[in-house]
Amino acid sequence: MTLFLQASMALLAIQGADISFTMDPEEVAFTLFMGEEAVYIPGGASPFEDGEPGLPGVSYSMVVPQGMKLQTVQVEILASEELSGVHNVLPVVSVPLNSSVPEVLPRSRSYNENSFPADHIHAIHTGNRTGFRIASFNFVPFIWNPATGKLSVITQARLTPVITEATDAHSLALTDTQISYAAGALENIVQNPEMLQEFAPVSRGSVDGAPWVVIADEAHETTLQPLIDHRASTHGSDFVSTQWIYDNYSGRDTQEKIRNYLIDAYQNQGLVYALIVGDFGETTRVSGLTIGGNTMNSVADLYYSDLDGDWDGDGDNKFGELSDGLDYYSDIYTGRYSTDVTARLTTMVNRTVAYETNAPAGNWQTTALLCGAGLWPPGYWGSFICDSIALRIPGSWTVHKLYEDPSGHPNNQIDILNNGVSYCSPNGHGFQSGIYWYDYAPTDMIASGNYTGLTNNDIPTVFHSIACLAGNIENIASIAERLMFWPSGGAVAVMFNSQNGWGAPPNMGASEWLELYFAISLFEHQHYEIGYAHSVSKDEFKANVSISMQNWVLQENNLLGDPALRFIVGQTGIEEEEGAAANAPAVFSPSPNPVAGSCAIGYSMPIAGNAEINVYDVSGRIAATVHSGSLDAGQGSLGFDASQLPTGCYSIVISSAAGSGSAQMLVLH
Repeated sequence: MTLFLQASMALLAIQGADISFTMDPEEVAFTLFMGEEAVYIPGGASPFEDGEPGLPGVSYSMVVPQGMKLQTVQVEILASEELSGVHNVLPVVSVPLNSSVPEVLPRSRSYNENSFPADHIHAIHTGNRTGFRIASFNFVPFIWNPATGKLSVITQARLTPVITEATDAHSLALTDTQISYAAGALENIVQNPEMLQEFAPVSRGSVDGAPWVVIADEAHETTLQPLIDHRASTHGSDFVSTQWIYDNYSGRDTQEKIRNYLIDAYQNQGLVYALIVGDFGETTRVSGLTIGGNTMNSVADLYYSDLDGDWDGDGDNKFGELSDGLDYYSDIYTGRYSTDVTARLTTMVNRTVAYETNAPAGNWQTTALLCGAGLWPPGYWGSFICDSIALRIPGSWTVHKLYEDPSGHPNNQIDILNNGVSYCSPNGHGFQSGIYWYDYAPTDMIASGNYTGLTNNDIPTVFHSIACLAGNIENIASIAERLMFWPSGGAVAVMFNSQNGWGAPPNMGASEWLELYFAISLFEHQHYEIGYAHSVSKDEFKANVSISMQNWVLQENNLLGDPALRFIVGQTGIEEEEGAAANAPAVFSPSPNPVAGSCAIGYSMPIAGNAEINVYDVSGRIAATVHSGSLDAGQGSLGFDASQLPTGCYSIVISSAAGSGSAQMLVLH
């Protein structure tokens, strides 16, 4: 295995274990772009800023003990090999998706040096992820002489992380549910998952607070009640009015008061999910992040997920800046219903509840739509990121690929959505009004000119996109909002950008990386709660890639929808063939549900045979076995004691030779 960890990552309390790095020079590849060479290694991305030589590096992340941080990484180069030829390395260039690639690429002073990079370790970072301490760094395995064009690759190296005390770190006592959810996310992110239990925050068991809350003006409580009742059965829920928050929590503005409530609920009441109701205004935090002369000045709901500090570390009343000390890791999972209009809110509530309680069966559940426009034609296309996503979607799915090329583009995306699509990644050029093809009328991909043709209300779609501004909720209703509130059809969850998406042609840009990590989180890691998958994709991107404009993209990509929404295939399992469900075993939610101690779990077997009934936690691990052995045909019931399970949401899965089925169980103590 090359480029990846070759040794155990178990950490000592003070000093990290060595990491053995190896790479085969044959894995280094080059692409000519604008007369210069883009350099590639598997899984690599360049950690340098715009104008610096775009040599790629590989990132490592690890969980470290409470109260500790990654101070530095010592590098011992054991072997290197000079590559043949003369290499003119392309500089890093970050380009908004709605702009052209500069005709003359910027170059830093590094192009006048005799050796680059000066240091092989970059992007050292330690942050808090729901009480866990996560450290990461990037290693660049190259030595380049800009004067001669000679490029060498480090083929063997010993990397030694140095872990020291962090005087500014604070330890938290969190509930078992909060810790379990975070550990389930991190086990697919850090290179030393075997240390998660040892380095976990202190457990406080369970508390009386609700894991899921909706925050809204008190006038919306009645409209929200069906969703509140539904979440009471799936997670445990509460309604919290903005008026009550403003009266009971301090802060320099309404946004900070809401965040201070969330911090208190997270640290003391076991909060896991927060759904915020409100259009642009008193509930939206506008980020002042500035990178390379570009200022975001748009909504960043990460403000309500990343609960460390106050997002204003330099005290200038501008939030989310590079100088404000953000760690970018989510502590809770947040989403938004972006409306103050009762009729629109009613549509969102009803659609969410129906999606989890009354969604029709059918092939739509395992159908995806990937749309790729010309991003920077003729050399760079949206089909590139779509094809990367397609590799993460299960092979049994139906995947529609609508790609633009120099001759034109398809235009049947609305028909495909109406026929049934559970996941859609529309990657094109964006504005508030929609996402568009590059050329050739009609240019609407998903936009104000065609979204009213959607009639898929009973089979709504989950959307995620790299496009610029499609999720900008300021002033007018963006296409993200329109997809959520259009009564005839559209979306049940949307993750679009509030500002410009960013690319780095001919390499993958920051927006494409996040798009890919969401697909990995949803399909490969099977994180089926959408807010969880959304946050985990950002965490994994932050921990395992370092790239220009990364922090911008992490802030601008917001979730419109309930963060606890469960993706359709995570509710019922994937049907192998039409009509299979009728001949497959079934398991039913326990009685009572929620459950604190003993309960009864019902099941149905089409034929007698051996079967297993297991309880899975949110990370996909078996938390308990209800039954393993033979079961008679027909319906039956089994007793189960849930008192030893931590508070949280679980899946009950029955498996036999005839198929499988699943149901949900909420444990509350």
